[in-house]
Amino acid sequence: MNKQKYIVIGVGIAIVLFAFLVMNILSGFKSEPKRVKEKEVLRSVKAAPVKYSKLKGKIISSGRVTSKSELFITAEVPGKIIKGNVPFKKGQSFSKGDLLLKIYDKEAGLKLKSSKSKFLNSLAGILPDLKIDFPDSYNNWYIFFENIDIEKDLPELPKINSTKEKVFLASRNLLSSYYDIKSLESNFKKYSIYAPFTGAITSVNVEVGGIAGMNMKLGSIINTQQYELEVPLNVKNDKWVKRGDEVVIKNNLETETWKGRVIRKSSNLDVKTQSLSVFVQIYNNQKTPIYKGEYLKAYFNSLQVNDAMEIPRNAVFNTNEVFVVRDNLLAKEKINIIKVNENSIFFNGLKEKTLIVIEPLVNARENTKVKVI
Repeated sequence: MNKQKYIVIGVGIAIVLFAFLVMNILSGFKSEPKRVKEKEVLRSVKAAPVKYSKLKGKIISSGRVTSKSELFITAEVPGKIIKGNVPFKKGQSFSKGDLLLKIYDKEAGLKLKSSKSKFLNSLAGILPDLKIDFPDSYNNWYIFFENIDIEKDLPELPKINSTKEKVFLASRNLLSSYYDIKSLESNFKKYSIYAPFTGAITSVNVEVGGIAGMNMKLGSIINTQQYELEVPLNVKNDKWVKRGDEVVIKNNLETETWKGRVIRKSSNLDVKTQSLSVFVQIYNNQKTPIYKGEYLKAYFNSLQVNDAMEIPRNAVFNTNEVFVVRDNLLAKEKINIIKVNENSIFFNGLKEKTLIVIEPLVNARENTKVKVI
């Protein structure tokens, strides 16, 4: 019984060994698969040869419109307010020279005429003495006398030819009377308030028929023909904008266009924005009117750069570094940035014909083999 058991176990082991031996023999006849050589994958990059030329650039900035002239109307004399040539109402337009307001001036006018009459009488009284003592000056004083019109300002005094003549006139109080009248004439003009420019009334503090006190604010006016656009300019672009430069002004939709000119630049730097204020004068017109407070865009197009090349801003990294291609390998180079635009930069500092990468490269390293497209 035990003998038969050992025979079965021995046969089983022999079968296993025989099977293992056959597998090894058969595997020896199997040929190894051929290894396929991996193809090298090249990264494609956009590049262009460096070539310098004369470039024209522009700076775009937005700002708010203000009136070039905005004045408060103040009463320099007291009295009752009388209407002028245009209604003194908020929003009312007027032309240069229009009478905006008038303060009752009848009493002041009569006092002025009375003073002129007294002066005329005094001058008539000394004309005979002038004819005898100063015959060379008499004709000038006589013409002066004839030209005096009580309804008009006094004409200019004749030239005094000697100290003796000056003493004679001063002793007759003629000079003091003359300048007293000129002072009254100047004061009388304050009763009538004329428009110094073409514009509109922006505020009204009094009504016609009311009483104006001395130095009382009657209202305010603005110039509607000449406006200013105040725009912030990055301090880096300050050197490109000069006083007198022509500027193109557009609305935000770019459907309307006006011409402007740089009239002044601020010398105070805004610390928060690192910008300077530039003021552009704009001339209004009836076809496309401009309004105070409106936001407009200023295009400074007079910028010109010599010996430079333009590339996209996103091709530059680490402030002033770019990739170049040499022998199909990437390399880093530093450039000299001349001007930064909205989407591009002007630069120099590389040798001409150098292949410069003109697109952003993600996870790129030096000595990476590339293909230029």
